[in-house]
Amino acid sequence: MSRWVLDNTVTMAWCFTEEATEFTRTLLNRLSNLTDSAVVPALWLYEVVNVVELAVRKGRIPREKALAFLGGLADLPIEVENPSRAQVFVTVRALAGQHQLTSYDAAYLELAVRHKLPIASLDKALSKAALAAGVSTVQA
Repeated sequence: MSRWVLDNTVTMAWCFTEEATEFTRTLLNRLSNLTDSAVVPALWLYEVVNVVELAVRKGRIPREKALAFLGGLADLPIEVENPSRAQVFVTVRALAGQHQLTSYDAAYLELAVRHKLPIASLDKALSKAALAAGVSTVQA
């Protein structure tokens, strides 16, 4: 079983079919079939809910689809990790500064670096920073 860090850009492609790619569909299938598992920073929970709720408010998706999507995520093998203050205030901050990332993106990178896991992301800046930090990216 492969394990990797999942970022919100990949997750949201599962919600919005027009954003889905072969890569994102393959990753979802790997989690759904329990051949892989993912780990995310606690921040991911808030990011997912925020994007989904904004999509409902703007009429992009119906509330029923939003609720079904969130329920489906809860069934996937995704481990949520709560960082320590030192991990955020020291390491995430340092990675954000070093790689010119938002602290949100740096949180995913910190998790990948600390656990020595590849990262699954559609974010070009995060993927570039991951490679610069010695973190591989997930290949579908």
